[in-house]
Amino acid sequence: MQYLRKTYILLAILSMSFLVFCYCSPLQLGDDSKTKEIIKNVRRTLSYLHYSPQDVNDEFSQRVFDGYLQKLDPYKTYFKGKDIESFSQYKNKMDDFFNNEDLTFYHQSIDTLYNRVEELKVLTKEMLKNPLNYNTDDQILFDSDNSTYAKTQAEWEKKWQDRLKYSILQEIVIMEESAKNEEGWAKKDSIGLDKGEFDPRGKSFGQLEAEARMKVFDDMSEFFRRFQKRKKGDWLSIYVNSFTEEFDPHTNYFSPKENEDFELSMSGQLEGIGATLADEKGYPTIKSLVIGGPAWKQGDLEVEDKITKVAQGNKEAVSVVGMLLEDAIRLIRGEKGTTVTLTVQKKDGSFKEIKIVRDIVELEETFARGAVVQDDKGDNYGVIYLPSFYLNYDGEGHDASDDVAREIEELKKSNIKGLVFDVRNNGGGDLSECVEITGHFINQGPVVQVMRSDGNKKEYNDKVPGVLWDGPMVVLVNELSASASEIFAAALQDYDRAIILGSEKTYGKGTVQTVRPLSWFMNSNEEYGMLKFTIQKFYRINGGSTQLEGVASDIVIPDRYSYMDISEGSRDAALPWDQISSLSYDKWPAPWDKKAVVEKSKARIAQLPQVQLVDEYAQYAKKMDDEKVINLNYNKFRVEYDLREAESKKFEELSKYKNGLNLSSPTYEQALIKNDTILKERRKEWHKNLEKDLYLEESINVLRDMR
Repeated sequence: MQYLRKTYILLAILSMSFLVFCYCSPLQLGDDSKTKEIIKNVRRTLSYLHYSPQDVNDEFSQRVFDGYLQKLDPYKTYFKGKDIESFSQYKNKMDDFFNNEDLTFYHQSIDTLYNRVEELKVLTKEMLKNPLNYNTDDQILFDSDNSTYAKTQAEWEKKWQDRLKYSILQEIVIMEESAKNEEGWAKKDSIGLDKGEFDPRGKSFGQLEAEARMKVFDDMSEFFRRFQKRKKGDWLSIYVNSFTEEFDPHTNYFSPKENEDFELSMSGQLEGIGATLADEKGYPTIKSLVIGGPAWKQGDLEVEDKITKVAQGNKEAVSVVGMLLEDAIRLIRGEKGTTVTLTVQKKDGSFKEIKIVRDIVELEETFARGAVVQDDKGDNYGVIYLPSFYLNYDGEGHDASDDVAREIEELKKSNIKGLVFDVRNNGGGDLSECVEITGHFINQGPVVQVMRSDGNKKEYNDKVPGVLWDGPMVVLVNELSASASEIFAAALQDYDRAIILGSEKTYGKGTVQTVRPLSWFMNSNEEYGMLKFTIQKFYRINGGSTQLEGVASDIVIPDRYSYMDISEGSRDAALPWDQISSLSYDKWPAPWDKKAVVEKSKARIAQLPQVQLVDEYAQYAKKMDDEKVINLNYNKFRVEYDLREAESKKFEELSKYKNGLNLSSPTYEQALIKNDTILKERRKEWHKNLEKDLYLEESINVLRDMR
């Protein structure tokens, strides 16, 4: 059975923290024959099944070459100029490598990368033995487009030294800022500062610099250790995706490991022990326990416990000290009902063996949640926040449509007068769930059109008679509302069912992806990873595409992303906008005058100083993002930091803003909160944020005008 899914807009970045839940056997990519099979089947699949197949020629090759090196070394720090000269012979051969599964450049580039990082490891140790010079007029450039590779060994070493110097200066300022209120100030020395200047820690600049340098050395040592633990096969997805992303930004290859994270993002639940880990100097360390999860229920595992060994059932324990964190996690994960034994070092230094029976663990914050909002007149309104259009594919667990339906029914018990449906930062999800949720608010009819490249068109309709909520409704969006979120907002806008409020427009992702295991194309039972590729485009029921253009808000309020170039249009190889014929559909018989409601809202917004401050902050954020050159002279570095701090202080009022709304949980959740302190704190924090939310405040005003 084929499922259509949406990928999240923001690509996940590898971090030091991972969730421990389920296990699947990873593909061993040391064997070139398997690697070649992956590339061959990725190429064949995209050539025949992708919505917009590419001409794999020299022009394609040049784009892949540049993109691949950009991924490996974005600021041109690791590779030397002579490396790039050697690589350049392949610039017009990437198409040949792709067509012939030739791994020459893949091996050479990764081998060179490891060699350069090993050189930098030795260089770092030598450079950080003694204080660096912070009196120079050196600068560091954080601009991947305009950075250049070092032409000489001396230039390459200087570039790395500047990176270290920047890190040290950051640490010095952090120490100074964290201790400004401490007593015992002492004069700074060694770099010619004015005699009247003082160090808030009572230490000379030399002492601070030594502490900062040691901190950076420790951090870099950890970086090198983790880097060297990565196997060559771990880089394969970067190489393969340099090809796939030239078809479009949302076509990606996932290794078996990476696919686990994708499945997590789609379902919101996994199997395992229910804990979050971080790598602390080679020890997988417990950072949090999922309330109600197996580890939490068992009771012996504690935050800051260091895991030293892992045993499956009655098998011999395996040491995980120094192991790459993601590999350690895959030993800890496992199927429901199986037992894992963890040997942990407690905070007091003692060791303990802990047996935990794995189970299904749900990630509560990935699911829909609701709140009751009471305005100054005593009227109740509902808020539903949906992080994604999730679907549990094995039939057990949460589906977004069911959870949203439950929240609607519970909010109606509080006699709400209107509903705010919040899809801000919602990157999409499952198409069928999106259609079903839209159906909660319209009485049958088309929701979205989907078109293949050959012109074959399909309509997705709400076929269920009746609605769960027929009152006033506002949909809250921002620039990161994407894909299924845009289908939902567009459908309700086209039906005149709801008023869209938020950023000028949404993200603009109007393409459909499917996800298939590569083994499906290969008639194999081995794990080769997954391929997500674009097969169709979305179109609104009015015929317009959401691709690039997104959904324009009826009521626009600026936000912090207003001046940032983060939309689909900023992505290389994004597919173009187009239009098809409109469908026949009946507008919602709205009792409100949309034009009058929108005009009233615009008049209110124009009078709000808070909105002007948000706009100024958005411009400030854009200015900071555009600053690519940082001075490495301490005096200048400090002055620039202080100027930024002073300029940003005016925006502190944004965090102090109160909208005057009273927030509470639905009745059913209030009963749960009595016995769940974690849920209580989560809701308390969410409500606290909503009480500062001017977009929610204006949404309630709009709902009041719609009545």
